[in-house]
Amino acid sequence: MARLITLAGLPGVGKSSIARVLARRTGAVWLRIDSMDQAIWASGTAPADLLDWTYRAAQAVATDNLALGLDVIADCVNDCEEAREGWEIAARKAGAEIVWIEVACSDADEHRRRIETRSTDIAGLSLPGWNAVVGRAYAPWERDHLTVDTARRSLEECVEEALGLLYRR
Repeated sequence: MARLITLAGLPGVGKSSIARVLARRTGAVWLRIDSMDQAIWASGTAPADLLDWTYRAAQAVATDNLALGLDVIADCVNDCEEAREGWEIAARKAGAEIVWIEVACSDADEHRRRIETRSTDIAGLSLPGWNAVVGRAYAPWERDHLTVDTARRSLEECVEEALGLLYRR
């Protein structure tokens, strides 16, 4: 059965870094919301509610790939129940399992340092500053999920933990 591996968490916690390595190691399709958002912004025709459009498009692409039997990694903040429910629906439509992994950085100083020093490989993408990240609404979890805390850990340690969580299920 195909799996929708949905990473969630605030910007700067390590979701994309983990997703990139997981996709490489597992052969899963990597759906990176930031790439989709920036491509639409670059077109010059972005709607005001771009994030909703991007999530819906990514969820449709996830369903298509899951229906083919491919695992999919969704890499996005997933800050509200509406966004999270959209992924649940995408998995259900394809008859796939969904696995939620919340990526967190429990050390606020380290998280802030990451936000203030990071760069991106997505041309033209404007990264949020620390105040935008800590001021962002992020709904508490009301569904079962796994957690990977990236504080004071290497990317490799975090990926190994995520793989362990995925394959122990």
